[in-house]
Amino acid sequence: MGFMAGGVSARLGRILAWGSLALSVGLLAAAMYLSSIMPVAVPVSRRPASDNFTFMLLAIAFSTLGAFLALRRDTNRVAWMACAIGLGISLSGFGLYYTLVAEYSRPGQFPASKLAFLVGDFGWSLALGVMLTFLPLLFPDGRLISARWKPVLWLAGFELALAAVGSWMSDLDPGLKSVGDVLQKISGSVLLLTVIAALASLVVRYRGAGSQQRLQLKWFIAAITLVGLLAAVQSLMAVLETQLPLNDLVVSVVLLAIPASIAIAVFKYRLYEIDLVINRALVYGGLAAFITIVYVGVVVGIGTLVRSRGQFNLALSIVATALVAVAFQPVRQRVERWANQLVYGTRSTPYEALTDFSHRVAGAYADEEVLPRLARVLVEGTGATVASVWIRRAGDPIAAATWPDTASPLAADAADRVARVRHEGELLGELTVRKRSGEPFTPVEETLLSDLAAQAGQVLLNVRLTAELQARLREIAAQALELRASRQRIVAAQDTERRRLERNIHDGAQQHLVALAVKLRLAATLAKKDPEKGRRSVQELEAQTGDAIRTLVELAQDIYPPALREQGLVASLRPHATVTVSGIGRYDPELEAAVYFCCLEALQNAAKHARASQVRIDLQQLDGHLHFAVIDDGVGFDPARTTATSGLQNMKDRVASVGGSLTVQSRPGQGTSVSGDLPITVPLGVAL
Repeated sequence: MGFMAGGVSARLGRILAWGSLALSVGLLAAAMYLSSIMPVAVPVSRRPASDNFTFMLLAIAFSTLGAFLALRRDTNRVAWMACAIGLGISLSGFGLYYTLVAEYSRPGQFPASKLAFLVGDFGWSLALGVMLTFLPLLFPDGRLISARWKPVLWLAGFELALAAVGSWMSDLDPGLKSVGDVLQKISGSVLLLTVIAALASLVVRYRGAGSQQRLQLKWFIAAITLVGLLAAVQSLMAVLETQLPLNDLVVSVVLLAIPASIAIAVFKYRLYEIDLVINRALVYGGLAAFITIVYVGVVVGIGTLVRSRGQFNLALSIVATALVAVAFQPVRQRVERWANQLVYGTRSTPYEALTDFSHRVAGAYADEEVLPRLARVLVEGTGATVASVWIRRAGDPIAAATWPDTASPLAADAADRVARVRHEGELLGELTVRKRSGEPFTPVEETLLSDLAAQAGQVLLNVRLTAELQARLREIAAQALELRASRQRIVAAQDTERRRLERNIHDGAQQHLVALAVKLRLAATLAKKDPEKGRRSVQELEAQTGDAIRTLVELAQDIYPPALREQGLVASLRPHATVTVSGIGRYDPELEAAVYFCCLEALQNAAKHARASQVRIDLQQLDGHLHFAVIDDGVGFDPARTTATSGLQNMKDRVASVGGSLTVQSRPGQGTSVSGDLPITVPLGVAL
């Protein structure tokens, strides 16, 4: 059987499959015929019992199952073993009836009866050996668990050869009967050992199998266990020199459990991916029946009436052909739906699931439509109870959709299958699926899950990009609101500054100038009347003019200090505090003004609230950024419990207006640090 499993051609495989089935049926038909013509001289004690015909049913079951599997998968050893078992039982039945009929018929009427007996005996040994050793060793995939089990396979083959030689020696040559009997006893012992080893391999295979293969194996193990129990009971009966009532019927029915278990593994758990084959067979068979019914109904049925009127059948043949052509497509669709319903139940076929997903994705534009549809296709295509779609964001999985929509998201550790969704090597998410307890995933469903995961890569990428775009839009909208609020604060600050300047000019420089104007008129009068008093008045006016000039200079410095414009940050800040610098040069005037006024505001806050003994300013240029910090050793405060003042908000707005950021760090009793980080566009001077 190895050469068949290794790779017979498709044509030869079909010939052998059909040939084995035809030969088995032919042998069983011949056995039934021989039973019908059995001479009356055959003693009742030697006549096969009526329930012996159940072995014919067993042979038909194995032969049909083997031929069916071999036609669909000619490299499958299990298929050819089923064919061999069916053929062996058929040979056994034929040999039994042929030998009896030949023995009690006229000499020469049924030749080669001895050969028929030997062939039948070998057929039974072959069927029993393959059924109890080869089949448990190789089921369900036709391969041994490992090379360590090859000696058991060779020992089983040796047992078959030993049984055949012993049987032939016992029956062909009376002088060798004693030797043949010894060989048969040895073969029986070897058979017992190989059966035990084969059952052990079945247990080992079951323990190491996956969930799906375990479901396939459990029925077969149950059948083999039932056969083993029967063998034990029969051994006990043999010791007691008796047998079970209706022994042949009981044996054949129990042995029928083996092909039944294989059929369950094939059809219920879709071993060998047979569901597609069955589906197509149902479709083609239904279409063939439709065409036959149309032709028979039109050409034969109506043709009889037409011929009675002297008409020709050619027209009816054309009508039948036209009916088939017109109705073929609708009938095919209905038959396919019926076959899909029969094979797949309420779920979609894999092709339908993929096609449906492609169509739904093509017609969907929003995330809330695409991902629930993907989850629904997973459920419909695999027959799962629940499926979820997860998207990876910042490395963490987020449940994006679940079907049914009333179910909770299915986490990966609770799922039966998890398919990773990747796009160009990047992990984008997972598809999680769970089926009913005890229901496995077929290879077709595994392939469907992989294909959907491959198709979902672009979908999840688009969904993630859309989500990121929406998040960016929300961020931009928040920034726009903040910018609007910042502009409003800047306008309000400018208005406040204008009012302060107006008040300072009114209360300071303007008052000085008004007083100067009054005193100038008085000095002019005194100069005419009393020159000495006029001279002293002019001296006082000179001093007051100096005061007015200093007031105006102070106002000008508050607006934009000349030292900042002419010498830069370091020179303009040193009169106010200790300044440490690193790599500082000249910068854009807006950048320098922002840093300067923020530092002054921080110094004023420290003077008002910090009660500090020391305040310093740190200036540093590093990695294309200008860093500043105003640090004091004052009382500090808790930023989380302190409401931001208008001065602090003004500093943040100034820094933000040139693309920077402001940070305030403080702890009670540990001082305060107000620092800023501003990007440098183009340095304008030599660094210090």
